[in-house]
Amino acid sequence: MSERFVQNALLALWCVALFAGCLILHTRHNNFPYHYHPDEPGKVEQVISGKWNFHHPMLLLSTTKLAVAIAKTPHTQQKVVEKGRLVSAIFTAVAVVSFSLLAFIWRGWPGAFTAGAVLGLHHQFYELAHYMKEDSAMLMGLALTFLAAALYWQAPSWKRAAFLGIACALAISGKYLGVLSLAVAAPVLWKRRCPWSTGLFFIGLVMALILINLPLLMDLGVFEKSLGREINFVVEGQKGMTRRVPHSQYWSVFLDNSTPAIWLLLGVFLYSRWRERFAITPPEWAVILFPFAYALILSFSPKSNDRYFLPASALFTLLAVLGIEDSAHLLLGCVRRNVVLAAGALLLIVFQITGWSASRAGLLRYDVAFQHDDVKELIAWINETLPPTAVIAKDNRVGLPVPGKKKHADRIARVPQKILAAHFAADLGSISELRAKGVTHVMVSETDYGKFFLQGLRPQKSEAESFEQRKSFYEELFRDGELMWERERGTMIYLHPGLRVYRLRDLNRSVFTD
Repeated sequence: MSERFVQNALLALWCVALFAGCLILHTRHNNFPYHYHPDEPGKVEQVISGKWNFHHPMLLLSTTKLAVAIAKTPHTQQKVVEKGRLVSAIFTAVAVVSFSLLAFIWRGWPGAFTAGAVLGLHHQFYELAHYMKEDSAMLMGLALTFLAAALYWQAPSWKRAAFLGIACALAISGKYLGVLSLAVAAPVLWKRRCPWSTGLFFIGLVMALILINLPLLMDLGVFEKSLGREINFVVEGQKGMTRRVPHSQYWSVFLDNSTPAIWLLLGVFLYSRWRERFAITPPEWAVILFPFAYALILSFSPKSNDRYFLPASALFTLLAVLGIEDSAHLLLGCVRRNVVLAAGALLLIVFQITGWSASRAGLLRYDVAFQHDDVKELIAWINETLPPTAVIAKDNRVGLPVPGKKKHADRIARVPQKILAAHFAADLGSISELRAKGVTHVMVSETDYGKFFLQGLRPQKSEAESFEQRKSFYEELFRDGELMWERERGTMIYLHPGLRVYRLRDLNRSVFTD
């Protein structure tokens, strides 16, 4: 057997093992109720009904529907969402394997092992693999795009050009922002032309886009409205809130999703690349520049969320892994190369698992967070503590089922008390108006009310009056209500949304209502 055959066989075994390990890890504790995440019920309904809203391209939903059909999954919300979460975990596992192979191309086996381990243990990969959301789908497409670009540069061929086109199509089909993958492919194709390469790239791109997004292409009217909706959110903000742009929120997101080990090795990597800047190939430039450009683009949108940063988190981590080899070169003569490689890998892995401060959690804390359910604890407390005659006003993320709402009919948790619900409890009336309605307790979630107290976040002009009214409501509640029960907002916000229960004061009796 040739040396190349043995190496390819070992690579294949490594990829299978890494994929299986990531899939096992990323599907742990992913059976929490489907309605905890505000976006999952709508996606589940689309898969069950086949009526699409096209707020995103179709890769996640089409793959989930196919998985449901193949596995003959019962068409219940919980069963379908768990299948969708499995699909998300498959996407993240493919992304980790792709980045590991990319590290192998540039750093050999040490890079492949370290990149696979560090990214597979990354808490943001772990968390987002637990949701039926499009972030992992776009990440997979981008990871395959970077891998395909490196392979094509290494040995141009029509097959690799077609693979690059398919990879870009997967990124675009994950989320509309995946169109940035074309900026990775274009310079590689231009600088490394071979016969038929551009044509085969476009054939792979177009055929994959059509195959994945056929329902979208057959209903262009709905697609156009949905795309306009998404663009409006990106430009103006979402749910009545906006920010000044550019903003620095993603600097904090970077800190939350990286570690001191990553900063150190990332610095070494960038220093080394600057010294070798004239020898850097287009695929390497793409990997180096993409996370910085991507973060800058995000900062110019008032619509923001930690999960949007996932591709940048992945690439910054990958660059840090590549920086271990550069550290070995810089320390050559002082420390043995293998010692530096082992120490760098160990440092990255330990930080990924443990985190690096009380507020910057690692994989272990996320894994623990997925095993505890604050909403379930709240419901148990209500049933044990509050009388059936109590009347509860609540925020949306408190998670209590509202009697009479059809979409809440299959929620397993029930409480005997009367519930008044709105997205914000403040929209049910002022504190005095709630007392007049007989409300005895108000239950709020930091995930809802927190936006009124965040620096940098402000209302759109049309929402300014309601913003101040809601903020005043929560300020009065926190000042005058009796805090009876509380759970802090945690690392996994859908299971730990930051819950508080307040009992309202009866001003006529100057005591708290029972």
